[in-house]
Amino acid sequence: MQFFNFTPQETKALIFLLTALLVGSGITLYKRTHPQFAPELIIEKKEVDPQHQTQSFLHQEQGKKKINLNQATTAELQLLPGVGPGLSRRIVEYREANGQFHQIEDLMRVAGIGLKKFERIKDRLSVE
Repeated sequence: MQFFNFTPQETKALIFLLTALLVGSGITLYKRTHPQFAPELIIEKKEVDPQHQTQSFLHQEQGKKKINLNQATTAELQLLPGVGPGLSRRIVEYREANGQFHQIEDLMRVAGIGLKKFERIKDRLSVE
């Protein structure tokens, strides 16, 4: 009883593929057990930075709340999508120089906040 009907060419191809798989697996195993020959394969377990973990948690929690443009710190402003340290600093500086924001649209007066960015973050803003 014959399970597979392979032509001679198909049999050679199958043997080649299986051989390549075995050789590749053997090389990978050797490199893992002899790290001095393949340092790029060593995967180091890295500790999670507690500050980064806290920032990620705060970012998720803040994602549910609106940010008051008239009271937010630079760190709180950075929780907004697309707002980094430089832009958050410009927002605070603008507020200090020009007084409070009267409506959220006033944010577009800050250099670096265009219509596109404003549209992305407007649902997370307040001036209350």
